Amino acid sequence: MQKALEYIDNHIMSDISLNDIAFEAGFSVPQFYRLFKRLTGDTLGSYILRRKLIIASREVKDGNKSISRIAFDYGFSSHDVFTRAFIRVFGISPKEYRKVGEIPPLKRYSVEYNVQEKDAYQMEFRIVNLPGFEVIGLECNAEIWDGNGNIGKLWNEFLMRMEEINPLQSSATMYGICEHEYCDSKHFKYMAAVGINKAEKVPQDMVIRHIKPQSYFQAWVPASISVPDAYSAAIGYAKSLGYEIENYDNIEVYDEAFKDPAYYSFELLIPVK
Repeated sequence: MQKALEYIDNHIMSDISLNDIAFEAGFSVPQFYRLFKRLTGDTLGSYILRRKLIIASREVKDGNKSISRIAFDYGFSSHDVFTRAFIRVFGISPKEYRKVGEIPPLKRYSVEYNVQEKDAYQMEFRIVNLPGFEVIGLECNAEIWDGNGNIGKLWNEFLMRMEEINPLQSSATMYGICEHEYCDSKHFKYMAAVGINKAEKVPQDMVIRHIKPQSYFQAWVPASISVPDAYSAAIGYAKSLGYEIENYDNIEVYDEAFKDPAYYSFELLIPVK
C-alpha cells in the first residue's frame, strides 16, 4: 500500500491507471480496489483527485503560473473544471485561495499504512492565525511521554488549586503547553494553565506566560487518539504539506465548547512558519 501511495504521488501529473497502481502494490485490480476502499472509506479516484488538488494548491499559492496553466498541468480539461473541483474539496476557489495565501480548511484523506497516518486520517486540520493571550498556571520538567509521571501530577495539583486564581473566568479555557517541538528531546518543560484577562494576584509557585501572536497548524483531536499520538500525527502531516515547524510552544486547548465534545477531546496547536 505504501508503494502504491508513493507511485500516485510520483505520477500525480500523469494519467494514472488503476491497473498500474495495483501492479505496483502487488495486488490484483479488484483486490486492491476493495482494500483501498476498506482502509479509507473512499474510492481511489476521489483520493487521487484530492492529492492532485493538495499538490496543485501549492502552485496556486506560489502565484508563478496562471490558474488555467495549473489546471492543464494537472490533467483538468479546463479552468472551470479545476475551479469546481477545488471548491468541492476545499470550500474556496483557487482565485480566492491565492488572494488569502493560506491553506484552505481540509480533512486528512491520506491512507499511508502506519499508525501516524491512520491517526491523522481521523483528525481535522486547518491553518489559524491567533492573537496573543496570557495564561497562568504551574510548570514542571517532563519526560516523553510523561515517563516520570510529572504531567499527570501537575494537572492534578493545578486543578485542585484553580480557585486560588482571582479573578477566574466563569468559562475559562485550559491549556497544556509543551515547550518547543517535543520530539527533539526526551526532556522538556510543560505547563498546565488557564487563560486570563488580568490576574490581580499570582498564587504561590504559579507563573504568568504571554503567548505571542502566531500561525498554527490546528488539529481537532477525537477522543480515540491519545495526546502523544496526536502530536506525532499532526506534526508529521504538517511537515508532509511542506510547513516548517516554528521553534515555539505547542499548545493543547481544552475548552468544553470548542467543538462537538461527544467526539473531540481537545484542540492541538502546532506553531508553523
